[in-house]
Amino acid sequence: MSFVGYFSTALSGLNAQSQALGAISNNIANSTTTGYRKVETNFEALVTEANQHTYQSGGVSASPMYRNTVAGTTESTGITTNMAISGNGFFVTSRPTDVSGSDVTFSGDTYYTRAGDFEVDENGYLVNGAGYYAQGFTVDPTTGLATGTLDEIRVADQTLAPKASTTVTYRADMPADAAVGAQPVNSVDVFDSLGASHALDLTWTKTGDNTWTLDISAPDDTDGTTTSATYDVTFDGDGLLASVSPSPVTIDVTFPGATAQTIAIDLGTVGSTAGITQYAGTSIDLGNLTPDGYGVGGFRSLTIDDQGYVSFNYDNGESVVAYQLALARFNAAQNLQSVDGQAFMETQSSGAALVGKAGEFGLGTLIGSSVESSNVDIGEEFTSLITTQRAYSANAKVLTTVDEMLQEILNVKR
Repeated sequence: MSFVGYFSTALSGLNAQSQALGAISNNIANSTTTGYRKVETNFEALVTEANQHTYQSGGVSASPMYRNTVAGTTESTGITTNMAISGNGFFVTSRPTDVSGSDVTFSGDTYYTRAGDFEVDENGYLVNGAGYYAQGFTVDPTTGLATGTLDEIRVADQTLAPKASTTVTYRADMPADAAVGAQPVNSVDVFDSLGASHALDLTWTKTGDNTWTLDISAPDDTDGTTTSATYDVTFDGDGLLASVSPSPVTIDVTFPGATAQTIAIDLGTVGSTAGITQYAGTSIDLGNLTPDGYGVGGFRSLTIDDQGYVSFNYDNGESVVAYQLALARFNAAQNLQSVDGQAFMETQSSGAALVGKAGEFGLGTLIGSSVESSNVDIGEEFTSLITTQRAYSANAKVLTTVDEMLQEILNVKR
């Protein structure tokens, strides 16, 4: 082998160790970066000629090995919008191409990341620290199932519109030993279509053994008089609800400026302890008096549960489940293309993304109020750093040795 070949072999060693040093330095620099995936170096021998009688070295080549499937440590943050993935998968995200006030334009590319340090930005989007916008499946408000298409998770409504009350759930134990006559009024606040609350009064009057009348009144009726309705209620000898007449129990009301509404009073199931009952006693034992509906609400916070359901919470006490966080996995995640912000893009070598929800299709589960740290082990990196430095110095020594040998040959002529 010529001296030029010796130089070439040593130089390939220097180049390979330089590449390894670059990977190590990048790992150390990102040892505390949320969701970062370390890069190692794979060395491959190159041989020019090799048989039983001859061996001519060709050197070494270095290529990166991406440890995208090696998990980092999960760290609790106490921030309800932060999420970590336990197991397989990446968060599905997008990246904006332009942000003009509240208008955000996104590129057509999809990005994948383990960096779950999400928080709500000024435009209501759920964004991680590197600027990637979380995507989720929209939830059907009727079924509560995430059956919609993928979209960026955003608090679109900073104000939750009011919902008029349609039902009041009433559960109580009526006093079988009470004297004939009226009992104290039970009053509950219901909401109209404008979000205003109004009193609804329920008065029970015992008319005989196991028989009562229920009077429902709404003092705020717009015609200036009290809207009321009266119902006959009976119990059987076991204290269970026997009949209600007429049925169902409702009252029609129109509150000032609001749309007319019908409110039903749910007394429970006839013949069941799940309804109102009548047992020994002299006063009503009220168990539950709860209306549906609510007043107007302002956005207060966003929370994500361990199934990835995203809830918008409002200051009127209501919560709306709007999205379920999307996850994706790949057959060969180590072949994903790395991009800025500890994110990745799909490649032909990685295989197509299989997108789903936490816990399905082999995807991992979610850990709330937590983030996944870098998967870099500083101890391992410093050990590799020492090894790489030694190997680099050894290759440099080969160069100087070959140079000295070449000098000796040149000196022969003298």
